[in-house]
Amino acid sequence: MADDKSKSKQDRKPASGEESYDAAAFARKYGIPPSEAATIIKRYGPSRKKLDAHMASRNA
Repeated sequence: MADDKSKSKQDRKPASGEESYDAAAFARKYGIPPSEAATIIKRYGPSRKKLDAHMASRNA
């Protein structure tokens, strides 16, 4: 599938580690149900760094 040329470079840029997670994106990334992702985000906050660290320790 070709790139969507209607999106600017900013729209296609990967999310920064400082940006917050969307529950759906977090669920997709870690293969967990959206309800579980929402619970984890509510408990630990939306920080990508904190959530990625939590998931890394959970899988260790």
